[in-house]
Amino acid sequence: MDDAQILEQGKQAIASVVHLALSCPAGGDARWDALLDKLGVEKLAADERARHLREGPGQSRGALLLELRWTLARVVEPLCEHMDDPHVLRTAAEQAVRDYVSAVKPKVTTSSIFANAFAGIATSPGRISGSAEAAADRCGCCGAPRQDRSSNSCRYCGETL
Repeated sequence: MDDAQILEQGKQAIASVVHLALSCPAGGDARWDALLDKLGVEKLAADERARHLREGPGQSRGALLLELRWTLARVVEPLCEHMDDPHVLRTAAEQAVRDYVSAVKPKVTTSSIFANAFAGIATSPGRISGSAEAAADRCGCCGAPRQDRSSNSCRYCGETL
């Protein structure tokens, strides 16, 4: 097979994984777990999944961002080994993650902006610690707060920061 055929095969695999991920409720379901098991992708523990949903960038539906990234990497990397320019397929997988983030994040409305602002006042890091440095850096991919500045990847979506 030439690069164009492998790229097409990879894009179809990416689309299939993303389609399944999007069809799941927030955090995944038995079908998503079965895919992870089939591909040999280690899934997050139930309590870790709950933490990602509670503290992460917010998802109204779909498998977790980090598990999606791991799954797409598992699907495309074997194909990349047979390509002269694997960067094209890896870029397609990265774009699929970014598109997925847009699809699963709750839609922002004027009412939710104000509701979130008022709800977050009492628990904001600045109010709790009184520190001027309490403002969190945000992940450029999923928008989740970056609480650990020593890590060079997002704990919720895996994006290299």
